[in-house]
Amino acid sequence: MKSKAGVCRGTFVFHIWEEGKMLLSMAILEHWISQYHPVSIIHSTEPTISGIRLFSYEKVPNADYLYVGRNRDFFENSQSEEVLLVHRKDVISLNTQELEDVFDNLMDAFVFYQNWEQKMLSAYLNENPEQGIIDACKDIFGPMFFATMSLQVTAFSRQYPRGSINRNWDDFWEIGTLSINSLNRMQKGQYLEKMSHAWDCEVFCERYAENYPYSMMISQENAAHKLTGQLTVISRTPFEEYHRHLAIFLKRALCLVAGREGGAEQSSVAQSLFEDFLLGKHTDAASFHTFYQMQGWKPENYCMIVLLGKENMAIAACTYHVKALRKAFPNALFCTGYGLPGQSDREIVCCLPLENRKKQTMDNPFPAEIPEGFFKLAERTGLDYFCSYPFTGVEHLAGQYVQAKTCRDRGEKFYYACALRDLAGLESSEEVRRLALHPALDRILLYDREKGTSFYEILKVYLRCERNRVLTARQLFVHKNTLVYRLEKMVRLFSLDLDDSYEREYLLFSIRCLDEDKTAGPRRQ
Repeated sequence: MKSKAGVCRGTFVFHIWEEGKMLLSMAILEHWISQYHPVSIIHSTEPTISGIRLFSYEKVPNADYLYVGRNRDFFENSQSEEVLLVHRKDVISLNTQELEDVFDNLMDAFVFYQNWEQKMLSAYLNENPEQGIIDACKDIFGPMFFATMSLQVTAFSRQYPRGSINRNWDDFWEIGTLSINSLNRMQKGQYLEKMSHAWDCEVFCERYAENYPYSMMISQENAAHKLTGQLTVISRTPFEEYHRHLAIFLKRALCLVAGREGGAEQSSVAQSLFEDFLLGKHTDAASFHTFYQMQGWKPENYCMIVLLGKENMAIAACTYHVKALRKAFPNALFCTGYGLPGQSDREIVCCLPLENRKKQTMDNPFPAEIPEGFFKLAERTGLDYFCSYPFTGVEHLAGQYVQAKTCRDRGEKFYYACALRDLAGLESSEEVRRLALHPALDRILLYDREKGTSFYEILKVYLRCERNRVLTARQLFVHKNTLVYRLEKMVRLFSLDLDDSYEREYLLFSIRCLDEDKTAGPRRQ
């Protein structure tokens, strides 16, 4: 049949996509419109399509566009109404006559992949940019992980738990890196093909993997063309052509963040889990165990959430402050508010590890040492700070994050000044109330169990008797002098200020909540 593409019958052009945007390939579009059962003849091996047009009988078709029309539009003797897609020497025939539906579907493809690319490129602003790239790919690729040159896994597809992929996947859930056994297993695999430099990736088959045996490895290079890491995409089935074409855009995003100072080296799986914990995600035992192993923290150690910031702080200044804080406190975790709901991208979120107190005598209401130098550094650099209560482990980070935001919203540096309002508020959730209990009560209960004392009961009766020592001694069946001695010891041990009305009301309300919840145990021990 003779083609009519060279016959000019009109000049109407429907141009839906501007030049200079993300290029797509026929293989990518073929996958996108698979519901139309495409039959294809594709010669191109890379993305070259910058836009789409309805067929218009132009004398000289633009080689950068995909033309959409009916079979009879392209071929003179054809009467077929089926839709054809034509780009250069590539042709896709679709088992449908719904031209408008196909055209709209193709427009959706350009919008979808444009947004996908923008999400990956915007990961440059993330604290862990490689994790941002992987998160952007969750609806396109299967499991993915990024490893530095030291084989440290710093980002991965967090929606796939341990045991769901293969042994290599389990290794870096456990230890945050690829083990020697994993490397030995991979060496027994087979390289199926090595792509051209345009993709700069390799397709690999690991015969010893129970599931997901296929891998696509994409190299990350910095501006000096030095290898800085590798992104691995894992698949249960062999990769298709469109996967290889999409690897180009993955490569581009990876190389962009490779030039970012403090990129992958500052990032880690622990950092990613920390950000998840703030949002209440992945709060399972396996994730907590992984975090402790990778970060070197212990579940019995205390930590607190601190928000730092100041009015009209520039993003560059925010980045500078993060670097200075990391250098001064290398054991702490920091992230900006970018990507966190209700948080400014010019505010810093810190998870500050604290040292447990060695002695029972305390000069503040907390059971852990708050590093004084931290707040001095914040004040010296003009940063305001808002602190949650300290808790052991990282299981309560989401609640602590809420406490710190509450302090910021109410203009209080420490959550102590906000706790009574949350504890008594009708709108407060059970979790908010549970974490808002007076911090001294857990230590008093623990001390009573360990020492066989009854300070908790003494405090409860004393407050309910409105500090009337005679009435309190009578109800407790103790001598007044004995009561005075025990009260003084309790105040000294647990740093209580029973002359302060807020302190008394806060303690009394916390005791009432604890007594109502008989199953509640210590929350900070």
